[in-house]
Amino acid sequence: MNSKFLAATAAAFLTMLPVAAQAVTAQDLLNGWNNIVLNDLQANAETEGTLFVGNDYTGGATVNPDNEPGVDLGNGLTVSLAVGGDVTSTGLNVNNGDVAIGGANNTANTNGGTVTAGVAGIPTAQYISTFQTLSAELNALSDTGGTANTSDQNNINFQSVAGPDGIAVFHIDGSVLANGTFNGISAPSGVTTIINVSGTAPTIGVNGNFTDTMVLFNFYEATSLNIQSAFNYSILAPLATVTLNGGGINGTVVSYNLTQNAEIRPAHFQGNLPSSASTVVPIPGAAGLLLSALVFGGIAARRRTA
Repeated sequence: MNSKFLAATAAAFLTMLPVAAQAVTAQDLLNGWNNIVLNDLQANAETEGTLFVGNDYTGGATVNPDNEPGVDLGNGLTVSLAVGGDVTSTGLNVNNGDVAIGGANNTANTNGGTVTAGVAGIPTAQYISTFQTLSAELNALSDTGGTANTSDQNNINFQSVAGPDGIAVFHIDGSVLANGTFNGISAPSGVTTIINVSGTAPTIGVNGNFTDTMVLFNFYEATSLNIQSAFNYSILAPLATVTLNGGGINGTVVSYNLTQNAEIRPAHFQGNLPSSASTVVPIPGAAGLLLSALVFGGIAARRRTA
């Protein structure tokens, strides 16, 4: 077949495909997903909300979206659960939500939704890049002058002062969160508080029972993170293997690997991020990728024959 004809046919067909979705920001992803695992998840406890797993899902916990809307993956799929690799579990059940699986599905099923395996284009690499870049960007922000009251482990609290962009920033040592009681963050209405936490292997042992959707704890250098108590704040730990025990979390959690022994629940992170935060550009839909592969494969084959 003539290569010009193939190219012309491809161009004509591609004009009939849906236009790619608008770029999705890191903030959109934090607002949309409850539990974001960039690599592997061992799920021994329920996610109440939406769940993204970049690679493999093992375990046997329920995913219960709790009427949360599905998340647009950027390639024509809106789902409550996305798994980039395989699902190997003792019985993964999703209540009233659609599921997209990049690899094999051994046990996943859903009540009131659909399960599709072998899905091309789940954006694992884009998510990893986005959240690891975001974490570094947030750590590079300067403190905005608030007060971190950390000397009394039974009354740890923060008084936030926002910068010109409406974002308050703190830097603390991870040892502050090792034990005691976290009594919350005082901030003006509408102010987002970013707490950058140092340490490669911190432990969260403080009791943090005050849910605050405008707060994000950024464990920017942690390669492991142990959470041993209830901590109702959003967590960004995109380099870390996280072990979640204790009373669970109300908030959005981003980890690299996760062993989940306690629930992750809404509410989602609702704060604002700096305008410099990275974006995820949705990849083409599967039909477009397939057509491109066929067309350019045909052109290449013709050239080899010639």
